[in-house]
Amino acid sequence: MPLFIDEDWREIRQRAGLPTFAPAMQRLRGEVADFLARPVAVPAQPGGYYHNYFCPEHGVELHFDPASPHHHRCPTDDVIWQGAGFDAAWRWFVNNRLAESAIRLALLWRLEGDPAHLQPVIAALTGYADQYAAYQQVPRTVGNPGVATYTTLDESVWVLPLAWAYAGVQAALSSDQQRQIEEKLFLPVAEHLLQHHFGGIHNFACWHNAAIGTLGVVLHREELIDFALNSDYGCDQQLRQGVLADGLWFEGSFSYHFYTTYALLALAKAVRHLPAHDLRARPELGLMLLAPIRSAFPDGSLPATNDCWYFTSTLADCCHGVPPAPAFYEIAHSWYDEPAFGHVLQRAYEQTPRDSLDALLFGRGQLSGAADPSLPSTLLPASGYAILRATPSYLSVKTQRDINRDVTAEQRYLLLKYGPHGGGHGHPDKLNLTLYAYDERFAPDLGTPGYGLDLFESWYRQTASHNTVTIDGCSQPEATGELCVFRGEGQFQVADAKVGWGDGAGVYAGVSMRRVVLARPDYFLDLFLVEAPQPRRFDWLYRNVGVLHTALPLADYPALCSEGQGYQHMCGPQQARVDGNWQARWELSAGGLQLLAAGTGNGQVLTAATPGNPPSDCGSTLIQRRFGTSAVFLTLFHPYADTPDVTGVEWMGSDPLAAGQTGCRVTLGHLREDWLIQFRPDLPQPGWFAASTAAEKFVYSLA
Repeated sequence: MPLFIDEDWREIRQRAGLPTFAPAMQRLRGEVADFLARPVAVPAQPGGYYHNYFCPEHGVELHFDPASPHHHRCPTDDVIWQGAGFDAAWRWFVNNRLAESAIRLALLWRLEGDPAHLQPVIAALTGYADQYAAYQQVPRTVGNPGVATYTTLDESVWVLPLAWAYAGVQAALSSDQQRQIEEKLFLPVAEHLLQHHFGGIHNFACWHNAAIGTLGVVLHREELIDFALNSDYGCDQQLRQGVLADGLWFEGSFSYHFYTTYALLALAKAVRHLPAHDLRARPELGLMLLAPIRSAFPDGSLPATNDCWYFTSTLADCCHGVPPAPAFYEIAHSWYDEPAFGHVLQRAYEQTPRDSLDALLFGRGQLSGAADPSLPSTLLPASGYAILRATPSYLSVKTQRDINRDVTAEQRYLLLKYGPHGGGHGHPDKLNLTLYAYDERFAPDLGTPGYGLDLFESWYRQTASHNTVTIDGCSQPEATGELCVFRGEGQFQVADAKVGWGDGAGVYAGVSMRRVVLARPDYFLDLFLVEAPQPRRFDWLYRNVGVLHTALPLADYPALCSEGQGYQHMCGPQQARVDGNWQARWELSAGGLQLLAAGTGNGQVLTAATPGNPPSDCGSTLIQRRFGTSAVFLTLFHPYADTPDVTGVEWMGSDPLAAGQTGCRVTLGHLREDWLIQFRPDLPQPGWFAASTAAEKFVYSLA
């Protein structure tokens, strides 16, 4: 059974003539015209490493010019970078352009019959077939070497559109051309991928399987299809072991989640006409497509957890090397009866035209359901992502002032990350906190820039770049945390999780941490407890966008840059001694964030400018520092859109662990809310709390 059957072509031609898909046809014609106007030829040398095509100065992807193999421009300042590494990475883009253009040229030729669209496809396929044996002679040092490309991962991604392009034009090729392409290109690629198959549960293996299985369909080789689906690390095992129960790929990165999902979808598309191998019935695929929607910020973008690209979104670009997310949901909407897939497509097409290739190949004529971007609080327990969502209280009642405001855009979003490390793409950030509010990432997870940057390992993969706690300035060892409580509804929401380390964890040996987020619509309390078997230095880190202001008597403190892993990237460090309660504020373009902290004796507060993503987007990191065998950090966060609503906080006690409880009284204009947080529930409530008759009262027990 081929990749395309006659019924497929009838449906594609029908879609191509419908007004709904006119943007897709317009884009298809535009991309084909662009390739014909700026063609590239099959390169004489293999492609290089994509991540080397980043500006070393600004950390942004260089501008790819098909006509400029040796001069590579930074889009930030127009500086030209040169060198063999950049040239090789430029060839990665050439291979990608040729492969992706081939399938588009083939599709447009099939729809409109213009010979000018057929010839470049034949030239690419036969050109690679002629060149592939020469590529195989190039020495490689990378552990998973490609042939035409840098790695076997790149090889798989590159060959898939070529296989689909071949399926589109095969009938127009001579028998000699078909034999040349199949025997000198596709079969050697399949054999190379079999030889270097990634022996594990990993996104690499999923792409290997997609390429091997697709080539098996094209070459009519059942053994290749069976290997891709049923070998020890075939698709069946990837779905069983790699997809967690909540639907998220185990590596914990939303961009890698999309990257892996598209590989699985590619294989599912290739075998969809083989009844014995049809993957569309696998429940894991539907869950994988649903998980990002459930996890998204109010604007549809996603937190950059672990090695995740900062731009990843359910409505636009989601990862390099795959189509934007709406293409995923065109396939999902076609295959599954799930209203959320139609909803996300409607939201996406409010911002961008419905013009993806997958829309043309698989899309339904009508998108089902009404778009509803609002989401409840969400727990992904297997991944360890506890997400609290709430709308500020002043928006809960329609007034003349609010009637035209986008309530969803102003929704507050908190993510407490506590779960498994995520394998090789994990970050050392247990109990990291992410905050989104008023249509902006206030305290983002920075994710990753290009892997070729020095900052990648020394900053983005260090605990210091996250909103959590370090011990003696060291990054956290790998660990898996545990959820204590999750409450997404009611008078206040709760995300409560803990983590601990055993022997062999260095300075973290015997250390336990617990973070409790108690959220009201307008603010949230953050209680962070740390205990260690011997005296340590505890640094509570929080990074926010905007300009930091505080009345603390800060003084220069250059020593901070040498006091921990990643701390060398903290610029202009300052510090102040604090004995009592204190405040700080971040000023954003609209609104800001209040931070009100409970003080303890002999504490320190430190501040510094730190890299964002890209690195040139600086933010301000604030550190609360304690010394000893235990520490309690009690902080109130109040994001606001115009002016602050929290006008005062009164903290209870000075030694919560000794007292067995802590709490505060929060004043919001004429409202008052009292909190009691108990470490020992057998203790009586304090008198001021019981006597407060004009306030809302909230009690939370950690026991």
